[in-house]
Amino acid sequence: MTRTGFFKSQLVAVILLLTVCAQAADKAQAADKAYGEYLASECAGCHRATGPQIGAMPTIYGKPAAELGKALREYREKTRSNSVMQNVASKLLDDDIEALAAYYSQMPRAK
Repeated sequence: MTRTGFFKSQLVAVILLLTVCAQAADKAQAADKAYGEYLASECAGCHRATGPQIGAMPTIYGKPAAELGKALREYREKTRSNSVMQNVASKLLDDDIEALAAYYSQMPRAK
């Protein structure tokens, strides 16, 4: 095999590997969103999908994932004040928080 042929075969192998990794990431993201939707059933009781914010219950639909994840971690660590949310977040693992943040960030903003 020539040097050029070797590099072409290596390039093809890298492209195939990147394609497989991208497909795996897409499946993981879909799974996170599905898991987030499952976990969100508890959230829906207070956080509305439509309509205006009610009192201290903020609308969380369409918020950036990083913002939601940060808030949930702060509630879990009790560095953000709200006893109800601290109780809810105390039961969440990091994967749960990531899944919820992925789910709500992909939902349309409440109107």
